[in-house]
Amino acid sequence: MSHSHSIVAQESRLSESYLSKIMKEARERYKIPAVAIAVMNSKKITFEKIQGVRVIDKDDKATLNDYFHIGSCSKSVLSMIAAKLIEQQKITWQTKFFDIVPELNGNANKAYANITLEDLFLCQAGIKSYTDMENEPFPIYGTSVNNTRLKFIKHLVGLPASSEKKNGRFQHLYSNASYTMAAEMLERVSGKQYEDLVTETLSEGLGLSVHVGWPSSISAEQPWGHIISKNKIESFPPGHVYKLPYLITAAGDLSMTVRDYAKYTQLHLQGLMGVNNYLSSQSYAYIHFAHKGFSLGVINDKMAGKRYSGFDGSAGTFFTRSIIVPESDFAFIIMTNVGSGTATMDAVDWLSYRLVKKHFNWWWMFWL
Repeated sequence: MSHSHSIVAQESRLSESYLSKIMKEARERYKIPAVAIAVMNSKKITFEKIQGVRVIDKDDKATLNDYFHIGSCSKSVLSMIAAKLIEQQKITWQTKFFDIVPELNGNANKAYANITLEDLFLCQAGIKSYTDMENEPFPIYGTSVNNTRLKFIKHLVGLPASSEKKNGRFQHLYSNASYTMAAEMLERVSGKQYEDLVTETLSEGLGLSVHVGWPSSISAEQPWGHIISKNKIESFPPGHVYKLPYLITAAGDLSMTVRDYAKYTQLHLQGLMGVNNYLSSQSYAYIHFAHKGFSLGVINDKMAGKRYSGFDGSAGTFFTRSIIVPESDFAFIIMTNVGSGTATMDAVDWLSYRLVKKHFNWWWMFWL
């Protein structure tokens, strides 16, 4: 409990009616089927609200217990899994990839010889990005391959490096495939599959809901994902062919309920304020702020002199954001069931700015 008592939670100027108003405006302006917002400090979730429908053109109202896909926010879950295994002394951030997966070293590009777990989380391992499925098609493996992810990793480490080295280190290149390799290391040292590690961490460890895959694969009654293209919105029904490739599950294929995702974000806020919970406060500080700009699956920056960290996640049909401002004991989440294109990003930015301006009384920031 290092310095947490010296931080005084600012009395929020946010209110139920203000949240309702901006959510309604964002939904109308940006054509969002459903949007959820939760605002919190380290002690309580101050507000949680949801508006809209599970599927566009249908009447079913979305609820706070509905699942939303969290996309790349899943990378922060992988960071937590790693940090827990580090606390248990099963691995370190500096452990080298080929020390854990030695059998792939023989055919690997020598440029990758010394990449570490931390390099993979920082996207500083030179690994090909696989962030654009149209222009970077995934290898296809037949049913005879019993471990397709390992086969994919063998393919990755055989490729030429995708980013330049400077002072002996690869430059940052955001890479989904990098997290597949990180997950492989964590599977090896724990003796468990990625999917089991997620369940063990979130469900068993923290009592939070989690599902691998789209919410609609739990049940057709759950929210469906949507995309906006050419100003038209299209829903993705259960069983739709579009899904995140199995090869990069660890980079972003988790869904959580709004309520539990809010609690998940609050755990990070608590940790950053010096509270030990599932992880030690030191582990949270390292994940979020050990590296400037892009830390371990997490971004960080400053706004009006306050440092903050956060996660954004979208696999195209949902969008999730967490913003955490530890020095002000303040965090919020925004979740939507539409994800593609600039419209959704604009909507989430628009809502984010209104939340922080109101909360901090930054009325003079007229440009936001």
